[in-house]
Amino acid sequence: MINIFLFWFIFVGEILLGFALLISLFSPSRRVWPPPGKKTWQFYYIWILTYLSLIGLIFLGFLDWNSFILDLLVLRVIGGIIFVVGIYILIWGMRTLSLHLSHGLKGELITNGPYKFSRNPQYIGINLAILGYIFITNSFLSLITGVFGIFLFFLTPFVEEPWLKELLGSKYEEYCKKVRRFF
Repeated sequence: MINIFLFWFIFVGEILLGFALLISLFSPSRRVWPPPGKKTWQFYYIWILTYLSLIGLIFLGFLDWNSFILDLLVLRVIGGIIFVVGIYILIWGMRTLSLHLSHGLKGELITNGPYKFSRNPQYIGINLAILGYIFITNSFLSLITGVFGIFLFFLTPFVEEPWLKELLGSKYEEYCKKVRRFF
């Protein structure tokens, strides 16, 4: 029963995050992401929902463990490898960019480290980690919330890019010409 409650808690959080991203994408003057500053309601809205959803996904995977049809050791091993690679890329991106910039706050353009290969290595990393976790847990409920979370992290760069172009100008536009959005 608690896994169903947790599923809906995560899913509603993801829907609220999705609305915030869509508002930011289609009405930049009302943007929620990236937040205008650290001590703003937008900052707290995005990060509280994001952290609660990700932590909730971890617990949901354990509570709903092995509820799906893919109970194969090989998939768990592959999932573990994907998860570890994803976490490595995520941490590498965060260490290179800094926690301040990773939280969507203003700063300088970073083009070294993983940002030489992708404009969004942190999103690649978190998406790989979520995908790997889905395989590890073999949880149907984690599959649903995880795939929706992956979609949100895939959508986020499209929301950020107009803001980054406005903030960083021609330096960012040149960077976009040289480095791909994802791979």
